[in-house]
Amino acid sequence: MASKNTPMSEITVEQLDFEELKVTSAILVATAHHYGGFCSKENDAFMDCRIDTKDPRKCLEEGKRVTNCARKFFEKVKGSCNVEFTKHWTCLDYNNQEYRHCRKTQAVFDDCMTKKLDMHRPEED
Repeated sequence: MASKNTPMSEITVEQLDFEELKVTSAILVATAHHYGGFCSKENDAFMDCRIDTKDPRKCLEEGKRVTNCARKFFEKVKGSCNVEFTKHWTCLDYNNQEYRHCRKTQAVFDDCMTKKLDMHRPEED
């Protein structure tokens, strides 16, 4: 296991071999607000490590925790709101990821996330 004090020469290929998420940017944009709340602890820990060490290679374990959290998040979304989610990210994909064209699908998706997963879209400033 790599830690913040592990020299880079001691990092093994096995530590770097980790299945990444296979999602498009439209999917990330569609879920960004909800994902940010769901995985905030893991994301904050990774960013703190990167800032503290100034080297993302020293934060492999934190990065794996971010990926695992994202995987759990998308499993929940697909399990509870897949139809609404797919319509929303598809709208964003076909409309250059501009929310102004997809407010209707966003509202339906947000409503599903609230009702079925108790995940609320944060208020916009």
